[in-house]
Amino acid sequence: MTDKVRMAFVGLGRWSDMLADGAKRSGRIEIAGGLSRSDEKKAAFSEKYGGAPMKSYEDILADASIGAVVLTTPNSLHMPQAVEAARAGKHVFVEKPMALSVADCKKMIAAAKEAGTVLAVGQNTRRLARYRKAAELIRNGSVGEVVLIEGNSSKTQGYRLTPDLWRYSRDESPGGPLASFTVHQMDTFNYLVGPVRRISAFVKKLSGPAPPDDVMAATVEFECGALGYLGGTMLTESRNFTQIHGTEGNVLVDEMGGAACYQKKGSEAFEQIPMPDAKIQTADSLAEQMDDFAASIQNGTKPEVAGEEGMAAIAIFEAILRSAESDRPVNIRDLS
Repeated sequence: MTDKVRMAFVGLGRWSDMLADGAKRSGRIEIAGGLSRSDEKKAAFSEKYGGAPMKSYEDILADASIGAVVLTTPNSLHMPQAVEAARAGKHVFVEKPMALSVADCKKMIAAAKEAGTVLAVGQNTRRLARYRKAAELIRNGSVGEVVLIEGNSSKTQGYRLTPDLWRYSRDESPGGPLASFTVHQMDTFNYLVGPVRRISAFVKKLSGPAPPDDVMAATVEFECGALGYLGGTMLTESRNFTQIHGTEGNVLVDEMGGAACYQKKGSEAFEQIPMPDAKIQTADSLAEQMDDFAASIQNGTKPEVAGEEGMAAIAIFEAILRSAESDRPVNIRDLS
């Protein structure tokens, strides 16, 4: 194996620490340090993960010893920071959502292609053991023909947002739960069933003190002909599940306990498939994600969730917003 990839983490908080924990489990990565507006956060990150507190983004990009940046910054900064990094010859890992529009995703992809750098997107949900099992059951024919998929991702985040947090902004968090967590379901819909053809959606502000919308619901038509529906709130207790309905069986994937269940055609009951604890699955998925990014850099290969896969999720995201605004269905091809 070639030398370890030195990575600088930009935007320090709970999730950057989760990614750094994952990076530490990879034998391919050296953490060069972290960048934040807070000197305390920079010092704490360096003490925990090694490396040096970074002075500025410009210094990171000018440092030839740093091969990659990990962006966990506000959503609106993903595109300009990723493009700037690619132009400086740095590989980029950007946390979901990749950007806030398909047009911005295209700019990021083009910049990486022109520079010959790797662009990876933090959509780790598909890597959870329970979603891998769902994919296996679909691919091996246990589900038969997928005809319907349903998903929900909800949290009480809307009541916890305060004006000092960037997610409090409607511009940074359009569509309420869409940018914060329902975007994971968009990626898993693509991963499990395939490309989406069109979407019809509603997005509303119903309750809670924060300005962003807080409830969304969408119906989905896939290119393969299957249908689906996706919902989420920023107002209700945590729920995160996906259910796949097929002609030979159903699969339920649930965050509660990290469950994966299979119901065979003709049976009235779901059979629970043994799975690791949900927290273990999350930690493993993040370690796999960071190792995949580093391996792609070392081997010149494409990461599982590259710019194109990240953009496919954002196409669903943007279609939901456009449909809700226009009160009409939106074709994905009109965006991409």
